[in-house]
Amino acid sequence: MEKEKIDDIIKMLNSKFSVHFQESVDNKNVKHLEYRGIVLINDNDNIPLTISFGEHFPLALPEFVVENKEKFRAHVGSDGKICLLDTSSILIDQDMPEQIVFDCYQQAIKILNIAQGSKEYNNEVIREFESYWTSVVNKKAYSSVDIETVSYREYPMVCMNGISMISETSDDAKAILINTFGLKQDEDGFEKKCIFIRIRDESPIIPLSKQFKWNTVRKYIMNNTSASVKRKFQSFLDLKVKNAVRFVLLIYPTPQGQILFGFRLQFSSQRYCKIENLSNCKVENLLIKRIDYQYLLMRGGGSNTLKEKNVLLLGGGSVGGYIASNLCQSGVTNIDILDNDIFMPDNMHRHILGFDAMKYSNSQYKSDLLKNMLESQYPYADIDSLGFEDRSVENFIRRHDRFKKYDIIVSALGEPTINLEINRLLIENKIQIPFVCCFNEPYGIGGHIIVTNLEQTSCLRCLYTDIISGDLVPFRGSFVMPEQNFKKNISGCRSAFVPYSCLDSQQTAIYATRKIVEILAMKLSKNGVYSWLGDCASLQANSFQASQRYIRNREYAYIQEEAFANKNCKVCKVREKECI
Repeated sequence: MEKEKIDDIIKMLNSKFSVHFQESVDNKNVKHLEYRGIVLINDNDNIPLTISFGEHFPLALPEFVVENKEKFRAHVGSDGKICLLDTSSILIDQDMPEQIVFDCYQQAIKILNIAQGSKEYNNEVIREFESYWTSVVNKKAYSSVDIETVSYREYPMVCMNGISMISETSDDAKAILINTFGLKQDEDGFEKKCIFIRIRDESPIIPLSKQFKWNTVRKYIMNNTSASVKRKFQSFLDLKVKNAVRFVLLIYPTPQGQILFGFRLQFSSQRYCKIENLSNCKVENLLIKRIDYQYLLMRGGGSNTLKEKNVLLLGGGSVGGYIASNLCQSGVTNIDILDNDIFMPDNMHRHILGFDAMKYSNSQYKSDLLKNMLESQYPYADIDSLGFEDRSVENFIRRHDRFKKYDIIVSALGEPTINLEINRLLIENKIQIPFVCCFNEPYGIGGHIIVTNLEQTSCLRCLYTDIISGDLVPFRGSFVMPEQNFKKNISGCRSAFVPYSCLDSQQTAIYATRKIVEILAMKLSKNGVYSWLGDCASLQANSFQASQRYIRNREYAYIQEEAFANKNCKVCKVREKECI
């Protein structure tokens, strides 16, 4: 916008709000126009304020900057810039530039009027605490400690190659630094002690400062902790030290979760004195980057109820690989993956594993490569690639008692014969473990998730049994007509594959993961068939036919059926006889 128009807007602002902003005479930035003025805050505090217009105004909002940066204020950065609005959630009317400036000015004054120490101030600081604290920190450390139930406890901090890690034990800290951060064992590494202290609910947040005094930190802790925590902290204060470094971390509870921040304390004295009485103490603000399971899961929208669940995943192919990753992201940590297939370069465009997966492993089995990938991406994942015998499902299911250690069995094999055998074994041996089968249909026409063994009214075999003759037939819910051969090959039978894309596999995996999570969280208690529908154009262009089920439902994106019991199902008949 032209300078003359912005000058006019500033004149209107001065008139409307009885202020006096004028162009900054020392502005050397040709891409910005700056106007300075004095505003009255809380009826007694005159604050210098600068309004800056960038070259993209009014497409971009003007910036308001407080020149007095020493005093900490809510929603004001260390550079003095006021955080006015979340621009990602508002629409800017470019046709009313003067109203944009008026609204921003009023919002800036509203923010500056938030009194330090008030309830509003406390709430606003808590909401944006991490960004504020980041601007005043001197040091950084990582923490894998689950702080949900900690009131007062000491943990070790291990420092290696410039990175500090706090964990339950020093061995845990070293393992994370080596295995997750990829550090090498550091002979010059060292260990320090960290004290975690929980602040009492509804206490005020400590007034933020770039440079704290030990006396300020000590008094804040004593005034805002429970009686039992005070006693333990007093024992720490009574320790006699001469020259020592200690770390104190504060757990501040909020309705949105736990805030964790801390201080590095360096005590110096000519003789041994109680920590409480030491006046020569250098305090450095410490930024804590939480990597504990609870925090990472909360930030990712997962569920901590899934941490102890055990999942058996049969098949680590294009669908199974995405399911495994989705489950880890959802909060599942214990997954056993059984697959005897080798990962080949021609798999990569529809598999979650990339071409470089084989660089970092001596094995080329998909299950081993998935284990390496998932455990490196999710530090709390515990993946077993079941690398015994010949890794075949056929051998594994010979001992059906193996199923009993799992909370759910998921098959992404795409092999109905094996799935039906597992179904039979579960029912005939009265193993009440949910069984989920999922697979794609060719050419992107759709995919299916079949949930069974949640109730005894139906089973997987019901969907593969003719409703009149009782004979074994192809999946009755298929979106393609039976007796069509969809397999293609480029260089012989060994490279044969069913044509579908990575997007189809991801779609099926997403729907499957949702059902798996619902089952593990005990939110789903009925058997069901859940199917997503894609476009049939590619199928028909290759001279194949869609089924009547697809044609009847083609206007829907997703369909589900929970009543699929079949009175001619042989497996269900055996179960009925046993119940009589």
